[in-house]
Amino acid sequence: MNHITLDFAGIKTLWELHEYFKTVFHLPDHYGRNMDALWDCLYYSFEFPTTITLKNVSAIPAEMQETVEVMLELFDDLQREDEKVTVIVDRN
Repeated sequence: MNHITLDFAGIKTLWELHEYFKTVFHLPDHYGRNMDALWDCLYYSFEFPTTITLKNVSAIPAEMQETVEVMLELFDDLQREDEKVTVIVDRN
């Protein structure tokens, strides 16, 4: 089983958020740096059972709250659509 931890401490801008996704998920250079592009890259891309833990979501600046809501919905949808993916949101 694969484990991926996304720690959002230190993320201050939308650009930083998408660069972080690009790095952690090894996304291609043509990654569009938006939630639709993230979905396209992640949807059914996991070959093995994978747990994705989201940490320090509350550390993302308040002005990015709409993006955070869309992101959480995306990971919830990913978990629902791909039986190999489990998402844990660490609320601490």
